Amino acid sequence: MLSIFVEASCNRYNRDECIDCHVYEPLGNLPKSEWHMPPEDAKLMADNIRKVDVLNTLAQQEINLTGGEASQNPDIVEIFKIFRTVTPNVCLHTNLDINSENSKRWQRLVEIMQLGGRIDITLYPVSWERFQEPLLKKVLQLQDRLLVNVVYENIEDLKRQLELLLGFFHERGETYQHVMTLLKEYHDKVSRLLETNPYCNEAEFTKAMGNTGSFANKKEFIFGINLLPAFKVDALGRRAMTSVPFPKDTYLIECPAARGSIDIMTVRQNGDMTPCCDVGNLQCQPRFGNLLKDSPEAILEKFAVSGKIMAAGIMKNRVNMQNSRAGEWVEEGIPPYCS
Repeated sequence: MLSIFVEASCNRYNRDECIDCHVYEPLGNLPKSEWHMPPEDAKLMADNIRKVDVLNTLAQQEINLTGGEASQNPDIVEIFKIFRTVTPNVCLHTNLDINSENSKRWQRLVEIMQLGGRIDITLYPVSWERFQEPLLKKVLQLQDRLLVNVVYENIEDLKRQLELLLGFFHERGETYQHVMTLLKEYHDKVSRLLETNPYCNEAEFTKAMGNTGSFANKKEFIFGINLLPAFKVDALGRRAMTSVPFPKDTYLIECPAARGSIDIMTVRQNGDMTPCCDVGNLQCQPRFGNLLKDSPEAILEKFAVSGKIMAAGIMKNRVNMQNSRAGEWVEEGIPPYCS
C-alpha cells in the first residue's frame, strides 16, 4: 500500500483536542501555504509511481490518501481522480468530524464515494453522537465497504468504542449481522480482559485477542476494523517509547522493510518516502527517495542505500535492548522501538 499525505491540517489539531495521535505530528512551523497538496504535485507523484515498479506494485494494492484530515484539502476530489489513473484502488481516510451535510468537506467525500472511492474513518467518541454517527449512516448508503480505525487509550476505552459500533450496526438491521458477530467477539474478549486483567501488558492483550479476524466479509457489505494503541507524541512529533494502553512495556515494532520486504510506503507532502507501518510519526530518518524531485533511477538507488542503513540501525537497536539501553536513538536514525 502507498500511504500519501495530501493534507497537513487537521480540524481536531486546530481545536487542540489531541494529545495522543497515531498519524501525524502537529502543524508546528509548517506555513499555511503548504498545508494542502496541490493537484500538480499529485500528478507528478502519479507519473513517477508508474515509472518505479516497486511503487506501482504497492499502488495496485491500494493508495490511501491521508493527513491531517484529507477532506480539508480543497482539491481532494481532483487529487483522487489523478491517483485513480494509477490504480482503481484509492481510498481516503477521514475523521468524519463534520458539522453537516452542507459542509464542503462532506460534499467532497460524497463526490469521491460516487466516483467509486472508499471512505475509511477513525472513530472519535467525543464527536460520535453529534457528527460521526449521522454521517456514517449516509456513508453506508453510498458505499458497501468500510474500514474503521479504533484508537484506544486503555482497555476500558476500547470496550466503550466497541459498544458504540455494536449499537450502530445493531440499528442497521440484518444486513449487518456478520459485522455484529465480529464486533461482539472483540467486545466479549475485551470485556473478559477488563474484568480479569485490566492492566495487562501488550503480550497478554495479544494473547487474549487470539486469532480474532479483522474483517467481516459478505457480498452485501465488507467491514474491517483496525485496533490502534494511542501513543504520546513529543514536541518534535516523535512517538513516545511506551504506548498509552500498555505503559509498562516498550512497544516494539517488527520492521519488514529492514528484512527487504516493503509492505507500506509512506509519502510525505514534500515527496520524501519512508517505509513505515505507522504512516509517518515514527520519524524514521532513512529516506527512500523523493517522489517529487528524484528520477526513477535515483529512487531505486536510494532504496538500496536506505535499506542497508535501516538494517544496520536495527542491529544496533537489538544490541541496545540486550544491554539495558533500549530507547536510545542510533546514529542511523532508526526509531529505538523498531526491530
